[in-house]
Amino acid sequence: MATIQNVLGETFLIQIGDGAETEVFAHPALINTKRSINFSTNVESDELVDISDQSAPAQTVRRVRSTDLKVDGSGLIHGPALNEWVAWSLSGEVKNVKVTKTGAGASGGFTITGPFVLTGFQIDAERVKSAECQITLEQAGALTYAATA
Repeated sequence: MATIQNVLGETFLIQIGDGAETEVFAHPALINTKRSINFSTNVESDELVDISDQSAPAQTVRRVRSTDLKVDGSGLIHGPALNEWVAWSLSGEVKNVKVTKTGAGASGGFTITGPFVLTGFQIDAERVKSAECQITLEQAGALTYAATA
């Protein structure tokens, strides 16, 4: 029997840069439950007509216009970091972010680094429960990608 070689969710790490000249990246404690990494591609399409048989179905061709990366995360709010996240969400500041898939073996790993904007920061609070938050980071410039073994 052959089973799937699973990839554990905790092997995906989102780190935010501190903006220093020698930048240090740290994992924000509030992305502690769920992370989602969404790769998307915007395309331009044309329909090419068969000029020898114009009643035949046209063939669609597509070219990549742009690529994009969006990161969503959620978890319990880490109290000491709350003001920092509120300030970032109000500032419109672009920060460097590092998305890492750790681990070796069959699944390997990778690191993607580049500028991101905090486009969403939501706090969910309910009486007698710990407050939770959701964040959305969207690509704001060119990214670098490196595979790791």
